[in-house]
Amino acid sequence: MTLIRCLATLLANALLAGSVGAQSPDLTELSFENLATLKVSSASKFVQSAREAPSAVEIIGREDIRRHGWRTLTEALSSLTGTYSASDRAYDFLGARGFLVPGDYNTRFLLLVDGQRSNDNVYEQASFSEEFPLDLALVERIEYVPGPGSSIYGSNAIFGVINVITRRTEEMPPLQLATRLTEDGWREVRATLARHFDSGAAVLLSVTDADKEGRNQTYRDPDGGLLRLGGTPSPDGVAHDLDRMHQHQLFARYEDGGFSLAARYGERSVQPSSALYGTLFDDGGLDVEDAYLSLLARYQRQLADGISIDARLEYGEMTYRADYPYDDGLGTRYLNRDDTLGRWWSGDMRLLYTGVASHKLVGGVEMQTDTANRQRNVDVGAAINPQIDVDSRRRRAGVYVQDEWHFAERWRLNAGLRHDSFSAGESAISPRVGLIWLASDATTLKLLAGRAFREPNAYERDYANGVGYLANPRLKPESIRTVELVWERRFGRHHTLNMSAFDYRISNLIAQVDTGDELFQYQNQARIQAHGVEATWRTDWESGARLSTGLALNRAEDATGHRPGFSPRWIAKLRGSVPLPGARWLLALEAHAMGATNYRWNGTPQRRDARLLVDAALTTAHLAPGLDGHLRVRNLFDRHFAHPGSDEAPVPAIPGHRRTWELGLSYSF
Repeated sequence: MTLIRCLATLLANALLAGSVGAQSPDLTELSFENLATLKVSSASKFVQSAREAPSAVEIIGREDIRRHGWRTLTEALSSLTGTYSASDRAYDFLGARGFLVPGDYNTRFLLLVDGQRSNDNVYEQASFSEEFPLDLALVERIEYVPGPGSSIYGSNAIFGVINVITRRTEEMPPLQLATRLTEDGWREVRATLARHFDSGAAVLLSVTDADKEGRNQTYRDPDGGLLRLGGTPSPDGVAHDLDRMHQHQLFARYEDGGFSLAARYGERSVQPSSALYGTLFDDGGLDVEDAYLSLLARYQRQLADGISIDARLEYGEMTYRADYPYDDGLGTRYLNRDDTLGRWWSGDMRLLYTGVASHKLVGGVEMQTDTANRQRNVDVGAAINPQIDVDSRRRRAGVYVQDEWHFAERWRLNAGLRHDSFSAGESAISPRVGLIWLASDATTLKLLAGRAFREPNAYERDYANGVGYLANPRLKPESIRTVELVWERRFGRHHTLNMSAFDYRISNLIAQVDTGDELFQYQNQARIQAHGVEATWRTDWESGARLSTGLALNRAEDATGHRPGFSPRWIAKLRGSVPLPGARWLLALEAHAMGATNYRWNGTPQRRDARLLVDAALTTAHLAPGLDGHLRVRNLFDRHFAHPGSDEAPVPAIPGHRRTWELGLSYSF
């Protein structure tokens, strides 16, 4: 942290010496008619209109984030049709198209920040809750590209690619101070400095610090699984003064022409009340710490007419440290400690060629090599479990090519192919094809097909002590084949309807199984198949009011006919906002409904009832000159609900949040 503090001090001094450039129009204020021609970059790794993208791409703009007061990526992404989430009070898990496995740590989504891979090199986790190392106040938009994306991005892009695009420095105020307070004990402060120089160079620095106080939380324990020291069950299921959290984030960026340097750092510690991994219940010794660092150099340039280059070099680092309190069987408490370190260098170079009439050709190479991929586990002050010390450094390389061919006035063919190879000896070929018909100025039809994969991560393949956990060096990569039909229609200037029907097949799903006597190993499973439809209606009025409604229906089954993981049959969304009289305040409402869902927890059937949750937010951009604010209430009607527990939780249901108010203020100089 010393280097980061020095960098922050130097940048702050430089920023305070200057002023910011002129404000640019806010793209998120555009009508849906103009959004239909908005350019996106995540679907094909080059800029194209959303209509021509080979995906049912969805965009969350910074105005959406502001109006609804979302604090985490989970909250923003859960607003989209067909997505849903769960939490074990340490991490959030994202589901899409009827597939969510509690405890899988989002390994089947590829998370990007400004187009750069953010999944770590050990667990390959996509971080969506407080461990995501970027404040949402710095986000320009989030592009969600559902479906397989391995043809240009490689591993992990099974259910979708999520690209978080940061704000341009010239659109930021010279200095902004912000705070956020919540009823459940969250206290947050942020300082953001921006400087745009006459030479064209720009510097942005933002620091966020947050703490959350502990609270009591009650768990329903139907089977006496909430055990305390000595093996006695909790008498009331209450965890006292837990779910405490500390969070620190830093983002810094320097830009000059086509060259940029960016640093992202986030660290978090949390003491969850959920007694994960069979730990002692109501014990504050369960402490999880994670950190993520990315240092990225990027160069973009037009080399000649029709040829451009985009090259990146990144140093990345992640740490995971956790203490787990256990009973040694004799009534004595001891700690078991995980200590994980990942370091890597990655680089990629992409060329875009438009010199051939009616074609956009993109090709690139991507490489990553680990300098550390170490997992350790040891007992502290005891010798109960065999020690684990695994070094799983790996290398990977990928090469890809893609062409967008305008073979007729209203027809597009987007085809891509990628080959990936890994130091473990495996390789994967990922194709994708999209036929796009711009039937009229208001109607678009897309027929999409593709295949994606996920390479087993170091934890799944190598973490073992021979007693509780077995390694499996023979794990095969997961793969998915998807076919999708998309229909997009604009009605007049203010209304749009998007519909998609999909069918997918997952092969070699990686899941942890009990091989007998509580000896666990990750193994490939039988095929999973699913199909469904999603529909989204959006309206944007000239008054500034907005309405978005969505419905997703799906049916997913494994080889035994059961739903895999936590798979609701239907999900409904409604999101709306309207300026109040006087146009000074804006009221936003968000409703999430989900059907009753069966699932399995440690092999036993479970069921979550249907639920409806409503959030409300009141925001203003003109509370006083330079002063903005919002008042938000989560779970407005204080509904009791629970998330499905993972097999590593002591109970099958993890309590969700109750009604909670939140106050946010920001002042721009």
